[in-house]
Amino acid sequence: MIVNRCGLHADFTELTACVGGELDRHEGSAVHRRYFYITLLREPVARYLSEYRHVKRGATWKGSRHWCQGRTATASEVPPCYTGESWRGVTLEEFASCPWNLANNRQTRMLADLALVGCYNGTLRHRTADSDRVLLASAKRNLAAMSYFGLTEFQKISQYVFEETFNLRFAVPFAQHNATVSAATLAALSPAQVARVRRLNALDLELYDFAKNLMLKRFEALKKRDSDFDYRWKHLGEVSPRSGVTEFDWDSNLEDATTEKYRGK
Repeated sequence: MIVNRCGLHADFTELTACVGGELDRHEGSAVHRRYFYITLLREPVARYLSEYRHVKRGATWKGSRHWCQGRTATASEVPPCYTGESWRGVTLEEFASCPWNLANNRQTRMLADLALVGCYNGTLRHRTADSDRVLLASAKRNLAAMSYFGLTEFQKISQYVFEETFNLRFAVPFAQHNATVSAATLAALSPAQVARVRRLNALDLELYDFAKNLMLKRFEALKKRDSDFDYRWKHLGEVSPRSGVTEFDWDSNLEDATTEKYRGK
């Protein structure tokens, strides 16, 4: 896949700078194309705890290039939080104590134009209140300009918005993700730990509120112009019985695939 040539889980900055050139090389000529960028966001505290569980099991981001303005970020710009092959067995206290942990505000950083703040140098080691405001504003702009985005906590709405936006129908319906694991992890934390996680992800929390409001507005606009909405909504997610067609659960697929993809890389 072309996106894999742009690095493991490339961010918006890297994708927009990489995809066009990679497609030109793949196809053998420069072509003017129209791109549709889409993404899924997750409630930030649950997302952070999910990443923590991945890392605790041995997952890493070693395959990521952290590419920005034509170069890969240096080790001094993206310093590691651990020594050795992985951070397997890390405690939540240790995970949260690394000041340049890439898990912090990951969704904002992944969606923003990092060049606006000096790339990774301005997002981790030399982060300021001003750079935070620039990153958050950029992430909101980029998200609003996307043809589509969804939220894992609102699977049915996310599916409806996608199908109406692109005039496509899924053969495999979205399934509301099972929050049991995240809820259990959250329930085991003290109020002070939860407050700390929220502080570490303050930008993501604001971005998520913005995203939720925007997605609901898009949903209402699509709903108003859909004369068959009541029928569509009632039967959304239903598929004709077919061999091999099962419910698609974003949460379990993302967590299972991510753990396997990162391990040992």
